[in-house]
Amino acid sequence: MDEVEKENPWDRSLRGVNEFVEGFARKLPLYRSLRHAFRARQDGMVDWEQAREIAILVAQSEAPYPAAGAEVQGDFEAMMLRSEELVREYSHLDPKEAVGPLLVFSRPDWIEANLASFKLIFEPLAESYGKTLRRLEEQRKKPLRMGRRFTRGLLTVQLGMVIGYLARSVLGQFDLGLPRPEDGGKLYIVYPNLLKAEGKMRLVPEDFRLWITLHEVTHAFEFAANPWIRQYLASLMEEYFQSVSLRLEEMGMRLRPQELRDSRKLNEIINQGGLMSIVHSPEQQEILSRIQAFMSLVEGYSNLIMDLVGKEIIPSFNEMSIAFRHRRDSKSGAERFVERMLGFDLKLQQYQVGELFCKEVVEKKGLDFLNLAWKSEDNLPDGEEIRHAFQWIERIEERNRERIMRHRI
Repeated sequence: MDEVEKENPWDRSLRGVNEFVEGFARKLPLYRSLRHAFRARQDGMVDWEQAREIAILVAQSEAPYPAAGAEVQGDFEAMMLRSEELVREYSHLDPKEAVGPLLVFSRPDWIEANLASFKLIFEPLAESYGKTLRRLEEQRKKPLRMGRRFTRGLLTVQLGMVIGYLARSVLGQFDLGLPRPEDGGKLYIVYPNLLKAEGKMRLVPEDFRLWITLHEVTHAFEFAANPWIRQYLASLMEEYFQSVSLRLEEMGMRLRPQELRDSRKLNEIINQGGLMSIVHSPEQQEILSRIQAFMSLVEGYSNLIMDLVGKEIIPSFNEMSIAFRHRRDSKSGAERFVERMLGFDLKLQQYQVGELFCKEVVEKKGLDFLNLAWKSEDNLPDGEEIRHAFQWIERIEERNRERIMRHRI
């Protein structure tokens, strides 16, 4: 087996992103931002202002799309109100807090709204590199200025590219409010990306926009009807990223100072254990499994309700579903490696696994039984149950039988 085959998908993806960065670096004005990221002298391991600038330049590197005016904003607000009525009817969920507001965004707007969440997610990981380098400096008793600058520049560029790519891809979003869950609940529509999708897939705009709005409003209902799950997810994410940071520090202990003498070697090291390329311990796998199971349920449930409603009230629903499947299957190699690097292949699995779980439970036990999953943390399916719905059904039924027996006694 050769070296390419030995690389795991995350490593290959990260290597591809580095090549992608080099290609973009030849273009102006993005080139100046990339160059500045490697030359800047900052204390932290990520220059977030520079990452923001790179993200906006990447997001706007395509041909411009018309801006959303007040009329478009008003149309989406009306669709949100209609979606609330439909989701309430079809899901049987009862929100305990207001849904929305809904905001129609440009790509830079979306970047600004999500920058704090990206900092929460990636700052602990980036800081782990800083701790590793400080430990190596202590071993050598000599500053690793070039290694530090190169690492900071690479992390800044990669994060900027990631955020910019996402800004060109996201159609809609339910904002969880990280790092402040109490501020969550907003719905975002990224208007240029809707226009792009409508044009490429030849969709009926009013049908497609309602479909996307239904999906995000369903997410809002999931969290508004069960406020405990927002804090549950936030605590899970915090637990996971803290454990990943510790893992990266352990990996850094195995590095030899002489390996950081030139940028090529450092780049190779980062490719093998980079910001996105993380080897998980069994403990971290357990946390990740819980996160994946939860997100699979969230995404699968939203798709279930969106499709139940869509089949009934959206005239071009079947055509939209076919177009989305074709879009997924016809992505270019460049799109696929960036999506693997971002974890989009995992997200797709979450949609598929979650949808199958929700459909099987509804077919066998009905929607109200599926809604029991939202009642408490103990009722959530685990990593095994989300793939084998009958196991979750049996566990919940057994718990209900035990509860009935206790009441009789």
